[in-house]
Amino acid sequence: MDNFKTWWGGLVLREQQMVSACAVVLVLGILYWGVWTPIATAEHDAQRNLEGQLSTLNFVKQSANRITGLAQNSQTKAFKGSLSSAVNQTASRFGLTVTRMQPQGNKIQVWMDEVPFEALLNYLYELVQVQGLSLDRFDVAESDTPGFVNVRRIQLSK
Repeated sequence: MDNFKTWWGGLVLREQQMVSACAVVLVLGILYWGVWTPIATAEHDAQRNLEGQLSTLNFVKQSANRITGLAQNSQTKAFKGSLSSAVNQTASRFGLTVTRMQPQGNKIQVWMDEVPFEALLNYLYELVQVQGLSLDRFDVAESDTPGFVNVRRIQLSK
């Protein structure tokens, strides 16, 4: 501290004023860019993230309601025909590829990889509402690609 006092005392009054002004600007700069800006940026990022998560939540709720409606309204029509051909033809119409299919009497289980979620919902709507199949089970997993899912299992029955 004695070195600073000696150095400060050796400065001319005008130099002391300039060093003081620079110190004030430096402290204000540190406070602005070191404290205020990171806090404001973090708040803005958190708000944007929250809005995105709320949008995703609303989309998932709407999709869940559609799926629930499909399962509940599946009793409206009686399906006639081959389950496997109906599943394959409808999938190709919506641009979906069935990875695996396992017929079990009046039921069929279907697996798909990397399918667009919206196309999958429209596919299920077509099978249940239009063709009269019953949606028994529906299990999907998140994919690495946004907007796409991996169908772990769809179980449909006549």
